[in-house]
Amino acid sequence: MAILNHPFLGQISGKLGNLVIYQLNGTTIVREKPHWKKSYQPTTLQLLYQQKFKKATEGLRPLGKLLDRGYGELITPTRKGFHLALSHTLKSAMVETEDEPRVNFEAVLISTGFVSPFENYRLEWLEAGKIQLHWEFRGNYGNARDTDQTWIVLYNPDQGIVEEYRESVFRRSQSQEVLLSPRIDLSGAFIYLSFYRKLRNEKLRFSNSVCINLATNTG
Repeated sequence: MAILNHPFLGQISGKLGNLVIYQLNGTTIVREKPHWKKSYQPTTLQLLYQQKFKKATEGLRPLGKLLDRGYGELITPTRKGFHLALSHTLKSAMVETEDEPRVNFEAVLISTGFVSPFENYRLEWLEAGKIQLHWEFRGNYGNARDTDQTWIVLYNPDQGIVEEYRESVFRRSQSQEVLLSPRIDLSGAFIYLSFYRKLRNEKLRFSNSVCINLATNTG
């Protein structure tokens, strides 16, 4: 800002180039126009990350509280199961296509932990809407225990519908029948399988979940 005392500039006001001239209490004041910063333009990589974040968030949101259960041993007051699952999904479960990124739901983890996961598992259709799950049990070794219990979740991301099956069996059973919910379109559904065990402090310790794409395992 500049103050001018000049007889020829005494009554001048207005704009001159990048200057603004005006009168204040009989004094001529000159100010430079403010320089507005250009609007922020994200880079191509930033736009791609924004798209991935949006897709991953939309895909995981219906799982909500189930992620708190599956990640229960790892959550903190500031990091819920959703945040932990989102972090894994962004790192390991996104696929880039020509149009836009998408979530690879077969790679999503709805639970994680130190319990040994399902091994050599397969799905058998007993009848429409009813399946039997089979897996291998090779005894108590490593982080596997015969008393580990199953946790099963059925999810159709397109519908945004989730079903949790709390009726569990022990790992040593090596199979479990499941009656699938008729409200879920199985052609776009995924079934997630985990083992868990109860700890002395009443917390649950899980395995990493595994996933079966029902669209490619039709009955």
